[in-house]
Amino acid sequence: MRVSRSPTDVIRQSPMSVYQYAIIALCVLSYASDGVDVVTLSYAAPALMKEWGISAETFGLAYTATPVGIAVGSFFLSPLADKVGRRTLTLWLLGSLVIMLFLTAVSSSLLMLVTLRLLTGVSLGALVVCLNVTVSEFSNEERSNLLVGILHTGYSAGGMVCGALAALLLEPLGWRALFFAAALLSVVSFVLSLFVLAESPMYLVARRPANALQRLNAIFRRMNKPEFDSLPPAPETVAGGRKGRTIIPRALWFGTGLLCLAGFVFTVSGGFMASWRPKLLDMAQMTMTWNGIAGVCTHGAGIFAHLFVGALARKVGERKIAVIFLIGMGLAFTLLGMVPDGAIVPLIVASTLSGFFNVGAFTAIILVTLNYYDASVRSAGLGIMLGCSRVGGIVGPLLGGFAIGAGFGRFWTLFLFAVILAIPVVAAIYARSRATGAPVPAHA
Repeated sequence: MRVSRSPTDVIRQSPMSVYQYAIIALCVLSYASDGVDVVTLSYAAPALMKEWGISAETFGLAYTATPVGIAVGSFFLSPLADKVGRRTLTLWLLGSLVIMLFLTAVSSSLLMLVTLRLLTGVSLGALVVCLNVTVSEFSNEERSNLLVGILHTGYSAGGMVCGALAALLLEPLGWRALFFAAALLSVVSFVLSLFVLAESPMYLVARRPANALQRLNAIFRRMNKPEFDSLPPAPETVAGGRKGRTIIPRALWFGTGLLCLAGFVFTVSGGFMASWRPKLLDMAQMTMTWNGIAGVCTHGAGIFAHLFVGALARKVGERKIAVIFLIGMGLAFTLLGMVPDGAIVPLIVASTLSGFFNVGAFTAIILVTLNYYDASVRSAGLGIMLGCSRVGGIVGPLLGGFAIGAGFGRFWTLFLFAVILAIPVVAAIYARSRATGAPVPAHA
């Protein structure tokens, strides 16, 4: 049977096929590999710093290199997916990650490590965008939001896997084994993507590469959907050029500024914890085996937080749940600083709570931002807030390195990053349109 509707309409309005779910699962696996790649350095840091004789202040450069690369990749490399294709760029990025991780495992200097982490970040930043777009474009309307949410749990799952690998590998084999293991996981993602991942039908229609119709019909056959006699018309924005530029209305500038401030300061604290948590537990006299177990619990709590906040946000209210989780995050940070050295179980509990509230607060801030804007400026507003968050993710690890290196100690370092969370709490409370006095529902 042939069809006259656009590929977008067919995919959005028809039931999901097994092949579509396979693509989604592959994207989740790749995102989990990303989670492993990002946090690997955190677990390797104590042993690596000791082996190379590097101070915490100096090693902060290695932590900062990855988020800098992620920001660069997100802004400058990911747009290539619209020109060369989502599948093509995804394969190149996964392949580059394999190479970077293997090279990191044999690195011999801080300069080499920082350079490789920067390049790894560039690939990760662009890959995350590709994975989100791919999941969205292969999902139907009924399940799209849920599947994008499940995609993001892959990152926390990757953190759990990395914690388990750290517990198994670090003490008997050393930090290099952890990077080799991360590289092998990326190899699995690359090989599966090579054979399973298809090009986005939306890209084929918009850019019309060679044999676009044949490739489009081949994909639709695998999805058990009707084929096309000819390529549907290209989207107007591609065929006729861009008609205008979307801006944030003046009435929303104040709230946008508050949301950007909330995202930035939150990620200063969250980025600090993501990078330095294993070192903080090491300072509390926790062995790397227990440190890895704490990582599994912490990232596992993050997976639950994604689902918990998503389920309750509509009932409780996005702004209220953001405030609750930001306050909980500050209290969990303080608790982690107060637990005595060597108290293994309380340290794991405090670390797990910090992971739960950290991830939940991030999810809640995204929901607050989405519900602040109407459909015409929602993407622009969310993009601006997330861009500010990327900067916070760069600043946080640097500040953490200086605080630890300056001898602040575990409690005062964590208390400092807990106190500044009062800023996003206030910003989340007062982020509202001056024109209407209330946010615009996300379904507008």
